[in-house]
Amino acid sequence: MEMGDVKRIASSSSILCCQADNCTADLTDAKKYHRRHKVCEFHAKAPVVIVSGLQQRFCQQCSKFHELPQFDDTKRSCRLRLAGHNERRRRTTGEGTSRENR
Repeated sequence: MEMGDVKRIASSSSILCCQADNCTADLTDAKKYHRRHKVCEFHAKAPVVIVSGLQQRFCQQCSKFHELPQFDDTKRSCRLRLAGHNERRRRTTGEGTSRENR
């Protein structure tokens, strides 16, 4: 198994583990979100995680790990997704349908 691969312990029922290097968290009883994205709660919120030998952070918008340069400061969403989010917000408020007019 290569570094960063999803780890499964062989048994009658496979145990799903976090994809962070050297993390032994058992995701069997974790929330569905953490099981789906194969990340424990600690590493989903950590500012720096080693995945595949690289310093990364879990993006709460993409639900994936990205390298640290893709984030601004301590934000937990990558720049690309934040830019799309901000663009959508500017577009809806710039069209004359502001919240005060509703």
